[in-house]
Amino acid sequence: MNRLTGVLKSFYCAGRGIAFCLRHERHFRIHLCATAYVMYFASFYDFTRTDYAVLILTCALVIAMEIINTSVEVVIDKVSPRYNVFAMIGKDLAAGAVLFSAIGAIAVGVFMFWDIGTFVKIFEYFTADVIRPLILAATIIVSLIFIFRAKPRKLGNKRSKGNDKND
Repeated sequence: MNRLTGVLKSFYCAGRGIAFCLRHERHFRIHLCATAYVMYFASFYDFTRTDYAVLILTCALVIAMEIINTSVEVVIDKVSPRYNVFAMIGKDLAAGAVLFSAIGAIAVGVFMFWDIGTFVKIFEYFTADVIRPLILAATIIVSLIFIFRAKPRKLGNKRSKGNDKND
């Protein structure tokens, strides 16, 4: 029974971390919305199960990197609340990892989605009925509200130099 409790507690802690990102991290929300749109527009393509697996893994990688970036930032802010060049480099490296994975995801998206014939099919789908572009516009508005309503967390270790000995 103790093992089951430990596993459940691990899931609870992981969920709490994801919830923190959901509440406080704007870029996490951007990646979630992008994933939702990628999966929606993928339905217009004749993707195989392998193609969907690549899309899911690519999106999951970017989201996971964003969670890791947030964890690095939070820990650095805690242990080094004032400006420190090494703290800044650590945060920049974590952000760079997210950027690198996002650029890779864009490359995967271009390779998988670039098909003029399917672009035409999508355009025809959205122009065939007046309600479809309105629904798309509404989802974009809801997504933007979702993205920009994130509660900012208090950041330590600002980029401006303080009186730290390691400046």
